[in-house]
Amino acid sequence: MQKKNILQEFLDIVTTKNMLQSKYLENSLSDITHEEIVKLENLLSFYVFREQCSLEDIAVKYLNFTSYFIDGQRHFVEFGKYRFSTFSEIENLYQDPEYMGNYTVGLGLSSYLWRVHREINKLFIKSLQLGNTQTVGQYLEIGPGHGEHFVTALQNTDFQKYTAIDISKTAVELTRDYVKYSIPNPNKPFEIIHDDIFKFQTCELFDMVVMGEVLEHVENPHHFLQKIYQLASDHAVIFVTTAINAPDLDHIYQFNNLKEVTELIENENYTIIDSVVVNAYNYPLEKAEKRKIPVNVAFILKKINQSNK
Repeated sequence: MQKKNILQEFLDIVTTKNMLQSKYLENSLSDITHEEIVKLENLLSFYVFREQCSLEDIAVKYLNFTSYFIDGQRHFVEFGKYRFSTFSEIENLYQDPEYMGNYTVGLGLSSYLWRVHREINKLFIKSLQLGNTQTVGQYLEIGPGHGEHFVTALQNTDFQKYTAIDISKTAVELTRDYVKYSIPNPNKPFEIIHDDIFKFQTCELFDMVVMGEVLEHVENPHHFLQKIYQLASDHAVIFVTTAINAPDLDHIYQFNNLKEVTELIENENYTIIDSVVVNAYNYPLEKAEKRKIPVNVAFILKKINQSNK
């Protein structure tokens, strides 16, 4: 009997535990590429190795992650708003190893399990290609989370140095371990720091800045875009993602439509070079916004130089 590959084994476990999620993944994975499968299987192998657990345990973490969103969605449908709206209400979650363990593993796997995230990954690769022209520059990632973007950047670009900063100790340790697992002998200098980006002290400017799914986690996303503006060089390539009407447990800033997001970006003196707007149902944007369907958005940005305005 031919041995099942790790992805198929994982999907079979999900099927035994949650048929609805199994059906969702069957549809979502219908157009996954071979390259994406290889990356997904690397993630699965890494999580089993790192956690010293079974593939079934990883499947449970993933399903726990999806349950957080389902719980938030129920509240959103009933009350029309996110469960929490201030950082103090969810701050303890980032210090909770069990929650963050489920969240980071689940979010990492969703990078390839979910079609919406695979579409965003494609734009991220494009941003790396644009940013990689600055080979003597520096790369900064705010909130690396599961570490997939950070590892991809290390593997595919030639910046002088790579820095990642995350407020969650769990995310920092996970990213460090994922780099070590995926790139056993890195020949590029990198640093992964446990810190609040607003307390981060540096005199350097960065030629590429990446911030994936952070804006919806904070009370005032303006401050984060302003901080990026301060840290980015005048020619920097900036990659930012967020979510609209996506009531995850730790999402506290609710974007109601794409216009709100683009106005926020443009009001903070950025120009949008490229973007991706996707939802799990492939609805037209207007229909998705009207029905309050979660929408994921990603942008490649450039600073508008104030001296030239």
